[in-house]
Amino acid sequence: LLAMVASAAAFFAGTPLQTASRQSGQRSSRSNMEMRARVCDLLGKSPNRQARVVTFSHTRNKKVQHVNLQKKRFYSDDLGRTVRLRLSTKGIKTVTKYGGVDAAAKKFGLDLTKF
Repeated sequence: LLAMVASAAAFFAGTPLQTASRQSGQRSSRSNMEMRARVCDLLGKSPNRQARVVTFSHTRNKKVQHVNLQKKRFYSDDLGRTVRLRLSTKGIKTVTKYGGVDAAAKKFGLDLTKF
């Protein structure tokens, strides 16, 4: 037993392996992701959780009807930069109707500086 311990100590007698450690102080913009609800940023549309599916045997099962959310970038003239929003398809049509994301955000009281 003593010989095995001595041979193991001789085998591991080198310097420990240096690994690159990540600094916790510096994070990239992708690493601070947060989970967001499936809600339209402009209109506030949320999933319908009261929907039911009726089968052939007439058993009624609950289902969730999600909002058709799309990630879309719009150019804001007020901010002078692009703004990335998660809008429903009706929200995209609303932005088109008002002629731009600035007018639509003003109509619905949305602060574009947060996006």
